[in-house]
Amino acid sequence: MTLRSFGSRLALLPLVLALVPACAVEIVSGGGAEPGEGNPPSVPEPSNEPAAYAGKGFVVHEWGTDTVVVGSDGSLQRGLHHEEEDLPGFVYDRVRAGTLPGSTSVHLKMETPVTYFYADKPMKARVQVAFPSGVLTQWYPAVASFYPWVAEAYAVPGLVAAGDPVLDPAFPWNGPTCQEKYGAVGQGLLDWGEVEILPRGEDVPLPEASLDAFTWSHARAVDANAVRVTAAPTASGSPEAERFLFYRGLGNLTPPARVTAAAGAVRVENTLPDALGALFVVNVGPAGGAFSVVPAGVSPGQTVDLDAPTLASAAPLDAFAEALGEAVTSALDGAGLYHDESLAMVATWKRQWFRTPGLRVFYLAPQTWTDATLPLSVDPAPDSVTRVMMIRVEVITPDLEEGDVAAAKGLADPATEVASKAHFQGLGRFAEPRLRRALGLLGQPSWGEPFLAAVTSAETRATVGE
Repeated sequence: MTLRSFGSRLALLPLVLALVPACAVEIVSGGGAEPGEGNPPSVPEPSNEPAAYAGKGFVVHEWGTDTVVVGSDGSLQRGLHHEEEDLPGFVYDRVRAGTLPGSTSVHLKMETPVTYFYADKPMKARVQVAFPSGVLTQWYPAVASFYPWVAEAYAVPGLVAAGDPVLDPAFPWNGPTCQEKYGAVGQGLLDWGEVEILPRGEDVPLPEASLDAFTWSHARAVDANAVRVTAAPTASGSPEAERFLFYRGLGNLTPPARVTAAAGAVRVENTLPDALGALFVVNVGPAGGAFSVVPAGVSPGQTVDLDAPTLASAAPLDAFAEALGEAVTSALDGAGLYHDESLAMVATWKRQWFRTPGLRVFYLAPQTWTDATLPLSVDPAPDSVTRVMMIRVEVITPDLEEGDVAAAKGLADPATEVASKAHFQGLGRFAEPRLRRALGLLGQPSWGEPFLAAVTSAETRATVGE
């Protein structure tokens, strides 16, 4: 079989054609393990984790963030497939593979989980991660297999380029049975196969990712062992090395807390039987910002009411970002990350978290929730596994909803249509969820559908300097 190149960085993956008789569709499969195979690691007992690797044993650390957008009533808003920070070209990316005229809207974007490995001697480990409620969309280095599958060009009538049955709403299905079976957002899986954990301190060539263009390299500034994938066929044909394993995803699942907003106030309700970690309420304006923090987090079942930080006496943006960065770093240290990992996480996301205007809530999810929603399997089992997931909640306040509704109404009037579209287009990656919320409050008028379709398929990626 001759493999067919089909878009950004999915070319030359280890693809296997699988004929599905009931659908008469050729599907390109990642092959290997079925979704859900592999056992997640046991949750480590709480401990006072040292600020750096102690130099003995096999340790795995991971950090990442999940982003959601909520209306003032706490309703989750769809439209989180849009990108903000661009990724280096060497990253495998099923979002950009093929020609997608639109994209399936979801209400959770899992961003930059990076997984670090620490070992006192070189070793090999089999690693896979699953996402039962979503699909894993980007990764690096290459994987030995992935799921859900993507389809080869001409697998079905009308499919002239490779297509993604999950992310492309215009995929030409042969029937509803096939769509239901192969088009659902769920059962995501990445299997790296055997990963080499290289000797500590070994200097290995890494692909170019300048900080002038990408935030990617912030995650490299840690004392973790480098890793290398040799068993999985790669795009270049050569082994791929990094300081970590990287992946992102899109999905639909309920976050650990319900966040609602009233005039000048935010309510956070912990819906889990486990405590949430440190909680931040952040308000960023064009020139400054303010934040409040609940260092102890939120107990199981507890509801906390907090005043939204006011911008009336906001600190200048640089001073605000520095103070908030220090507070978040301290919280991440307390959650068990090594200090250089905490610094790397904050450096990666400081522009989006601390400098993007808006009201947002951050809180640390319990590891039990992360392990349940994103099972990670490492064999042999590490001596300890620490996974820190920050939930980022972008809040559409009542004031914002009022302005968005007024702008959405203007879409129905040719005299105000241009200004109304500009209002939402200026919101970047959050244009779609904000527009969906406004149209929902207006009763889903039909005149809003054409612009919503255009916003849904809009490109929102930005480089670091923009």
